[in-house]
Amino acid sequence: MKVRTFNRSKNIYYEIARVVRDQEALSRAAISINLDKSPTTIGRAVDHLISEDIINETGEKERTGVGRPSKLLKFNESFCSVLTVDLRSTEVYAAVTDLAGNILTTAVRNFDSGDTAKSIQDLIELIRNLFQTAVNLPPIAVLGIGAPSIVNAEGGIIEWAPSLNWTDVPIRNILEEEFPTTVLVENDVNLAALGEFWKGAGRKINKNMLFVSVGAGIGAGIILNGELYMGSTHAAGEVAYYITDVNVLRENAGEIGNLESRVGQDGIIRTAQLVAQRYPTSRLTELLSRDGLPVRTQDILALAEDGDAAAAVVYNDVVDILTIVICNSAVLLDPDMIVLGGPSDWNWTFLIEAIQDRLGTNLLRPVNIVPSE
Repeated sequence: MKVRTFNRSKNIYYEIARVVRDQEALSRAAISINLDKSPTTIGRAVDHLISEDIINETGEKERTGVGRPSKLLKFNESFCSVLTVDLRSTEVYAAVTDLAGNILTTAVRNFDSGDTAKSIQDLIELIRNLFQTAVNLPPIAVLGIGAPSIVNAEGGIIEWAPSLNWTDVPIRNILEEEFPTTVLVENDVNLAALGEFWKGAGRKINKNMLFVSVGAGIGAGIILNGELYMGSTHAAGEVAYYITDVNVLRENAGEIGNLESRVGQDGIIRTAQLVAQRYPTSRLTELLSRDGLPVRTQDILALAEDGDAAAAVVYNDVVDILTIVICNSAVLLDPDMIVLGGPSDWNWTFLIEAIQDRLGTNLLRPVNIVPSE
């Protein structure tokens, strides 16, 4: 079933549905005031949304004067569902949610990112299985793909995803040929930023937020005036390419960028290996010497928090670089909040305290840094 969608940037239906969703129960008059539209315009649009079962009447507002009490309207969060997919280098995660963001079912699958054709087929199989699992749930209206990539959102193309080994993959066309639903493609960190702004740490702010995600790579999502800012070429927030040292100005940015080469997963492990050579009896050296066991960045940073001198050298390097990122971004964007998080199981609260200590009085105004939720 293909459910009709609305143009969110220009359509009155979208604006009404959003304001009713965000404020739970409103009268037609309250919607008119909130959106600064005439009661007649709002009334006609509300009637249409009710006929489509997108919003429902749910009782009456308590009368405070003469006249009939106003009908209250509530967003129908079960009108349809959304299937979202998070592409990663070794695994793909997917979830079906209702329109309030409540998770209805999930799935995960290993991902062979070294073989583009096979990885696309694995993705299709995962999605097909979820469609079958969700047969008794509200119909899936949208399939959203979050990719660690610069994307062409309008064309539905994953332009360049080094961690997936994907280049110019027309994923929207591929998936819309397989499934009867609208497919939207977006950068994964941009989607995470929207999630934090709607349901996470940024839900209590109104306008401007920066979300910085650190994990296997690093990226940022920018919310300006309550909307995702994507930039002229849909590449806003690619902080992996920040310059952290004047000595790299004439170097080729490479596939992952200067910043990611230092605080991405591989960069941190590489730094740890170099530091361990100077501290042969440290717990960091012991961690890196374990045969057959993968080294996780969170284990390295946890050693630093536990007092290991070698790991502390690595930790301080990470803190210094992230402080530069946050300081410069705060000066440029002046956000209400900077949210720091990501897929890694890091101690974000401890890290933020260290970053705040580094910032000191370097900024004109204090910056509000919080861990992601």
